Amino acid sequence: MVKGIGNDEGIQYICKLIYEAYRVPVLWVDEAAAPRLALGPAALNRPSVQGTGGLPVEVMELVRADPSAEAAAPALPRLYATGFLENFIILQLPGADGAIVTGPALNAPVTGDNAASLLRDHNIPPGQQASWLEYYGNLPIISRRRWYHAALLLYTLVTGQALSVTELLLAAGTLAEPLHPADDSPDLDLSYRREHTWLHHDPMQEREMFRYITNGDKAGLLRTHASFAEESYGRLSRKSQLRSKKNLAVSSITLATRAAIEGGLFWEIAYTLSDFHIQYIEELRDIPAVDRAMLAALCDFADQVEGSRSARHSRISDRCRNYIYNHLYEELPLGRLAEYAGMSASYLSQLFKKETGTAISDYIQQQRVEEAKRLIQQPGFTLSDIATRLHFNDQSYFTKVFKKYTGLTPRQFKQHSK
Repeated sequence: MVKGIGNDEGIQYICKLIYEAYRVPVLWVDEAAAPRLALGPAALNRPSVQGTGGLPVEVMELVRADPSAEAAAPALPRLYATGFLENFIILQLPGADGAIVTGPALNAPVTGDNAASLLRDHNIPPGQQASWLEYYGNLPIISRRRWYHAALLLYTLVTGQALSVTELLLAAGTLAEPLHPADDSPDLDLSYRREHTWLHHDPMQEREMFRYITNGDKAGLLRTHASFAEESYGRLSRKSQLRSKKNLAVSSITLATRAAIEGGLFWEIAYTLSDFHIQYIEELRDIPAVDRAMLAALCDFADQVEGSRSARHSRISDRCRNYIYNHLYEELPLGRLAEYAGMSASYLSQLFKKETGTAISDYIQQQRVEEAKRLIQQPGFTLSDIATRLHFNDQSYFTKVFKKYTGLTPRQFKQHSK
């Protein structure tokens, strides 16, 4: 037997160790994928898909069909993710010992609108969505890095041997799929484009366009964009020109996001803009609309950078302002900001006031009032709820601070916003 596995009790002990360490379901199954040991109920409580419940069918097939099952030593752990975003680790045991299946687990929560859209993608009837939401809510959330570590630990416990993350990922088969169909080749496409002089755009031209976003120069952006020839764009989908245009728009917005962050735009603003523009483009149904939306998105990034560049400060001040923006719904004592900036609280306070003209505490209040103004204009938020969310001590203090920066009480502002 392999070092680390002496008998059934040894396998059970390993399963319990993994379960206790990660609190993720662990199954020891035989060659027919029938459970011999089940720790954690989530895997067996999976809602049915096409009449089947329990472990996903494809996971059971992997356990049954893996050719290494009869080998003298365990195979390397296999990482598998289902279309429903469930993650599994499958480790075939030697001989007739079956396999250890760890999972399901999620890399991130699946809730609300995300879950609804995912289930629609899989044609799950509305009547079954509640059971899926409950199922997702019961699954453990484990980061990708920690998930890899779980696979490495399982392998070491079973074999007594070390395994690197690189070896694990290579064994997972992520590089096994062909990069292109056998009847096609990038070389052929390259020859065809050169023959007809349908060349891709000069990378320096692309760099220049995104440099204008970094500089907040919308006019320069528009000039450069107008110089791009239609045939210089790559083909990013084999089957659909509309899909190709959408893919091009997504990649352009991704580059614009990085350019805007480099230009000083708060990264949370940049990423949120990216999400909204991409979501909007995905809903479009014709190519001209995608072209217009992509250009509008690029211009939006340039405008946002220009707006943020009106007051340029040192890197320390900018980092603090960005941190305040991202953590506005939390308590923000000066000591916490000083620790983040890597300097004393008194020095940070003096530096921030010198560069911005505003004390840190006043700046936080201003930003919370700005956020309150946005929330007041959204349905579903009461004034007391907003005051609590943004850490104002009480309703009267919220009203006092809000009026200080807007000249109106929150209630008056709400009436004027209608």
